[in-house]
Order: sequence, then structure tokens, then C-alpha cells
Amino acid sequence: MLFRLNKKTKTIAGLILAGSVLLSLPFLFSGFGIVMLVAMVPVLFLEHYTRTNKIRFRWAIIYLTLLLWNTATTYWIAYANLRGALSAIILNALSFTLILMLYGWFRKRYSKGIGYLFLVLGWLAWEYLMMEGELNWPWLVLGNGFASSYKIVQWYEFTGVLGGSLWALLTSLLIFEIITGGGDCSTGKKLKIKNFALITLIILPIFASHAIYITYSEKENPKEFLIIQPNIDPYVDKFGGMTQKEQDEVLIKLLKENITDSTLIVIAPETFTSGIIENEPFSSDSFNRFYREMTNHGHSHLIIGASTHYLYPENLYPPENRPTYTARRIKNGWYESYNTAIFLDSTGKYEFYHKSRLVPLVEFMPFPKYLSGFRLLVIELGGYFGSYGTQKERSVFTTRDSSTVIGTAICYESVYGNFYREYVQKGANVMSVITNDGWWLDSPGYRQHLWFDQLRAIETRRSVARCGNTGVSALINQKGDIVSKTEWWTKSALRGTLNLNEEITTFVKYGDFIGRIAYASMLIFLALAILSLLKTSVKEKE
Repeated sequence: MLFRLNKKTKTIAGLILAGSVLLSLPFLFSGFGIVMLVAMVPVLFLEHYTRTNKIRFRWAIIYLTLLLWNTATTYWIAYANLRGALSAIILNALSFTLILMLYGWFRKRYSKGIGYLFLVLGWLAWEYLMMEGELNWPWLVLGNGFASSYKIVQWYEFTGVLGGSLWALLTSLLIFEIITGGGDCSTGKKLKIKNFALITLIILPIFASHAIYITYSEKENPKEFLIIQPNIDPYVDKFGGMTQKEQDEVLIKLLKENITDSTLIVIAPETFTSGIIENEPFSSDSFNRFYREMTNHGHSHLIIGASTHYLYPENLYPPENRPTYTARRIKNGWYESYNTAIFLDSTGKYEFYHKSRLVPLVEFMPFPKYLSGFRLLVIELGGYFGSYGTQKERSVFTTRDSSTVIGTAICYESVYGNFYREYVQKGANVMSVITNDGWWLDSPGYRQHLWFDQLRAIETRRSVARCGNTGVSALINQKGDIVSKTEWWTKSALRGTLNLNEEITTFVKYGDFIGRIAYASMLIFLALAILSLLKTSVKEKE
């Protein structure tokens, strides 16, 4: 043979393949969430093998593993924009590679235990930053990997998804330690203790979760929801193939055919309509169509997604006085653009909620003061370019009879558990999610998004009425079960009941406390790193 792989190359290739596959499976296939408990084991062996054998460019080998994982699970971003996909995939893989390299550094400079501690806390701290930071991308948080096996993480109502990340890291580390550390305890008490700890660490959370799932009982106070899935192709019809009037007629026809006297709330997709000026909404033909339709169903309310604009008063904000960094010039004044959920009823009452957790490089440019020149990275969807405006606090919608307080998470907002819980803190006793996952075509993207919404139901114990333009739309109960759903890429409507809930979970009350603890702990590791570097500097001078 002209080309033959040596033993080291085969070992490295095998670990790269095993690591990327095991990390990807839970995000790609339903029911594979349990694999997250061992997914990091090959990655730990790869770091160990390349470090102890002093393999050149070992960071690149680790990076390749994580890059393959990111590519396999989030390649679908490229359907909307290749540059944006490359940015997300390359940078996310690079960030976790850095954590693994620092883990090896702390392990070498201090001890194995310090290295393990840094890996767990450092990984969790970075995931927390990816949820709360300006440049955020929490899609591949390890705890999200359990979403397709949601029945084993019912305790997310206490910890949120970072509890799942902690679980996955600890089990993988313990397996790795048992295998690599067996030389000093293979026949002794230590190995038995480690094996017992591993079994307990795996079995106990699963047992507790199933016990919670079986015993959890919803209070019976059902309300009827109607979800409209118009299935308008975002690439062909949404922004040019069909007029707004034609699109409105599709939705209204589905509404008329499926609404009943018991329907309390009708839900339509994200950014279904556009051009609505919040100062004078009745100047919009589309807004008037939906308003007139709701007058025929006086008992019902409508939540619909829209691109809206707010005109700042010219006397308060002349051209030289920009209201916000996202405001745009118009003649002698300024206006703001929003990705909005509109709440409308037949009495003429209307409210707006502005999407506030925006998609980086799609709906806003992170760190605009420093990155405004990198316009080539921005993904343009639906002809929109630039940063949307936001609002500081969550707001909720209340029905006329005051029985139902509903929060509306717009698309990407439902990926952030710590953010999502703020709707419940504002009084929401049921949740809705409006989205347009059609941008990602028939890929794992829309399935992952649906699974994550099931986790939000568990964390908050709030039922979810999920509406997607092209699907999948679904009714999700407080345990994360999908009660009913539509098919992907079909024009349809989904009607059913969901129970309300007023109880507050531990996670809603305290939020991502695991992430905050991990993030704060980085100060200790920063101090240890500085101390080590100072000692090295002193020795070199001597």
C-alpha cells in the first residue's frame, strides 16, 4: 500500500469520529438524549492522548472534533446565509476548544482535580455567557441535548438546562477517570466507590425525573387555542411571490374554517405581516383586515407576528438627536423597527410586544461600536438589514375576562431559558411561541427548536401554544408532552385546549444559578493562572 495509517493516526481519527458522532446524535435524532451522558468521553480521551503523546497541533485536532459536531448539527443555518453559518460554526467550536486547552493547562500546572474543576465550571460559565452575553449562541448547550428525551430531565424545573450540562460533564468525567485512573485503584476500594458513584450519578436523576413526570398533575382549567399555520414559503412567496393581501386572505380563511365559540386565543406566525406603524396602526390595510375579522368573533383574541415601526416625535428628536443606536433616519426625524407580536381583540384594544433577544448577525450587530464594519457577516432575511429595536422588560397579554395571561416568545427567544422565565415572572399562566422556521427548510433546525420549546414547558411548568409559519406547530403541556401537532410544510390549523398554571417553579424564581456560580468561579481560576505565570516569571529571572 502506498499510504498506511500508523497506530497514533488511527487512534486520533477514531476518537475524532467517536466524539463528533456522540455529540451530534442527541441533536439530530429523537430519543438519543441519553447519549449526552457519554458524549464528552471520546473528547476527553482525545485531549489526554494528544497531550501525553505530545502530538503537534493538538488544539487543531480537538478543534476538528468540535467543528464536525457544530457542522453536523447546525449546518442548516447555511440555507439562509453561508457566511453567517460559517461564523456561528467556526467561532462556537473554537470557543470550546479553548476551554479544553485551558483544562489541560490547569491540569498540568496544578493537579488533575483542579483541571477537572476548571473543565466543568469553565464549560458551564461559557454556556452561561452564550445565553446572557452580547454575542450569544446557546443552541448547542449540552443540556439542550437532552431535549429529545425530555422525560429524563423533568428536574429542569429546578435547574434549567445548565443542570443537564452539569450532569453530562460529570458523568463523562467520571467514566474517563475510572478508565484512565484505574492503575492506582483497579483492585481497591477507590474503584468500587467510583463505580458506585457513576451508577448513582446516572440512575438517580433518571429515576427522580420519571417520578416527577408520573406524579405531576395539571390543574384542570382548560382554555381553547387555535394555531394557524399558513405555510407561506419565506424564499418564494413571503417577500414578493404573494401580496400581503393574498397572504392575509390565506390566514383569515383558515381562521374562519376552524374557529369556534370556545376559542379564546388565535395565534399566527412570526413576522406574518409588515409595515405597521405603531403610532397609527389603523393606517395599515393588513392591520384593518385582522381587526375587522376579530369583530366577528368578539369572544376571541389574536396574537400575530409583524414587522412594525415606531415614529419618534420630530419635536423631541430632531436629526441631531438620535433616540437610540438602533433608530434610523426618516426625513427630518427618526424611526425604530421591531420584530413584534401584536395582541388584538374586537373592542379595538391592541398591544405590542417587541422581540428583545435578537439573533446575532441577523437581527442585530453585536458590539455595534466596534463591529459595524463587518457588514459582510450579517445574514439578510426577508430584505431586512440592520438592528431591530428591543424593550427592556418582558410584557404579557391579558384576555378581557382576565382569566388568561399569555406570554409570547418570538422565535429565538424560546431558546433562552433564563430569558423565557421572565414572562412567567410577569404573570404569564400560559405561553405561546411564534416563529418562522421555514428559513431552515426541511432540516434538523426546526425539529431542534420544537424540542427546546418542550424544555421551556418543563422549566416553567407552563403549557405552550407553538405556531410556526411552515411548522411544526404544536400544543405542549406542562410536562413537555406534545399533545398535538401539525405536519411540516403543510397549510393547516391546530385547535385544542391547554391548562393554565399559576405555580412558580424553582427555576423561574432563581433562574440560572448554576451558570452564575460557574461564571463567578472564573475569577478564582483567573487568579490561579496569574499566580502560576508570576511564579514562572520569577523562576526565569533567577
